[in-house]
Amino acid sequence: MNLEFIKNKAVPILKRHGIKKASVFGSFARGEEKHNSDIYILIEYLPETKKSLFKRIELKYDLQDVLNADVDLVTENALSPYIKDKVLKKRGTFCEQR
Repeated sequence: MNLEFIKNKAVPILKRHGIKKASVFGSFARGEEKHNSDIYILIEYLPETKKSLFKRIELKYDLQDVLNADVDLVTENALSPYIKDKVLKKRGTFCEQR
């Protein structure tokens, strides 16, 4: 699995869930993923998207189903200050809508 595969499978789901921007970070962004690596996705919602824990869980499971891998979703505000700058510099953006 690579970033192009993730993009092709995930973008329709991300758009359906009102995601404005999505980027991978961690091993997939560095090209060091293994067959059992989790996919870490940094998400930004469109302003009009209604957010809830249940909707986030639904998004997570929808992505896991199509990617056949564990997915961890995080927003920029939830990033630890210890890794935030590194994540933002090294992320691989694969979905962006206006």
